[in-house]
Amino acid sequence: MLFMAACAPKPQATPFAATVPPSNQIVADNPVVTVVPTANPLPSLTPSLPPTATFTPSPTPTLTLTPTVTPTPTITLTPAPTLTFTPIASATPTNPEDDPNNTPVPTWTAPPPDPASQIADHYRLRRPIADGGANWAARTYPYGNTSGGRLQVHLGVDMENPRGTPILAAGDGAVVYAGDDNVARFGPSNTYYGNLVVIQHAFQSPEGQPVFTLYGHMQRVDVQTGQMVKQGDQIGSVGDSGVAFGPHLHFEVRVGDANDYRSTRNPELWIYPYPGYGTLAGVVTDAAGARLYDVTLQVKSTDISRYAFSYADNTVNPDSTFGENFVLGDLPANYYEVTVSENGRLRFQQIIYIYPNRTTWLDVKLK
Repeated sequence: MLFMAACAPKPQATPFAATVPPSNQIVADNPVVTVVPTANPLPSLTPSLPPTATFTPSPTPTLTLTPTVTPTPTITLTPAPTLTFTPIASATPTNPEDDPNNTPVPTWTAPPPDPASQIADHYRLRRPIADGGANWAARTYPYGNTSGGRLQVHLGVDMENPRGTPILAAGDGAVVYAGDDNVARFGPSNTYYGNLVVIQHAFQSPEGQPVFTLYGHMQRVDVQTGQMVKQGDQIGSVGDSGVAFGPHLHFEVRVGDANDYRSTRNPELWIYPYPGYGTLAGVVTDAAGARLYDVTLQVKSTDISRYAFSYADNTVNPDSTFGENFVLGDLPANYYEVTVSENGRLRFQQIIYIYPNRTTWLDVKLK
């Protein structure tokens, strides 16, 4: 069987632009999944001033609320009763093309932590693309997604960069494979990832299993099997080898078995957020508690609007600690309104605060 591109979503300018959602589709358990081509052609990409994340996580700053923060807008939610919340400033600049790390960070006072939204994170990895490159996950084709049913289920995240962009080790460890996959098989077929590197890291998963990262579609491999690497070491460069239309890094986290294509986990639950940013994760169910697939969630603050998608089917692995079926990373700390609508009918609506430097949990039960 010939597999099309492993991962090549439509390019995006920055991680702060809203993503137009695919056709809204809510699927019951055990859907029939059709294997479809896994990529769209990508144009040559030249990122315009992407965010320059600091690889060293910083503790949540102790900041003082500016006395002149006004006004306190009221958001009327329909058909729910009127809800009023005081939005706080985020680190997203007015011009989404600006670099947030070159923009003065506004001050805020976070609300008291909500125990129901707190979960035990296991951020252990740094971003595999350096500052100045696109080192965030492409939102048009995130982990567990099919890009609106057009592509094969995605078991990693894509970071779209020009050919030759340096790829960095996401953590310390040993290179367990470096080369092409003509003989060694890491995907559903040989020659799937092209030139790739697989690293076993010096830590284990929460359940005590080995953790690996996979870097696919490389133009060049700069390390050898058996070599020890440190976080931030260059291990190769971005390309489009294997089954890929256009240059990008396909990045995976695998737990337990480096060669098992189905042993992946969502990388956004393993990569440290940008300082002052957080991650949203949760599960989407129906009224009876059954998991729902391919549900589109809108996540909107006073500054930005993004979309998250529940996983496409029950073949996508949730994290063993969280058991999630959707994740949306790199959200500036702020209040957000999360909604799910279907055919013009509002099925879920809630205001939630995304705390910086950690994951916030949300149960989404559709009515």
